[in-house]
Amino acid sequence: MATNSTAAAAVRAYRNALRATKVAFRQDIPMLASARSQIRQGFQQHSDLTDTTQIEEEIQKLNDVSKFLIQNIVQGEKKEDGKYLLNFHERTELGDNETIKQSKNEMGSLSGAKAKKRSDLK
Repeated sequence: MATNSTAAAAVRAYRNALRATKVAFRQDIPMLASARSQIRQGFQQHSDLTDTTQIEEEIQKLNDVSKFLIQNIVQGEKKEDGKYLLNFHERTELGDNETIKQSKNEMGSLSGAKAKKRSDLK
């Protein structure tokens, strides 16, 4: 059974997720409504959990989704000239492009570096 503190943490995570959708999709009402519906649906889907560990895992997942929405989702708007205006906000995570300067070998196997040949594995 969920404790009061776990229930409070779940409600906080839910509210934070709704706030995150407002930040990420503030100018796109259909997307905002859809994202909120998905969050509501997921929250209701897990409302019958009783194992504290599972509840805490779901709370952490929801907090991670909130963080991702705020820091990584940027809405774009196509202008008449065909260019897109990206709507960054103060909480958008901006990289420093250091990885662009790295060679493919430095970045690791998922960057397109050559995979080992079967003959090399023997």
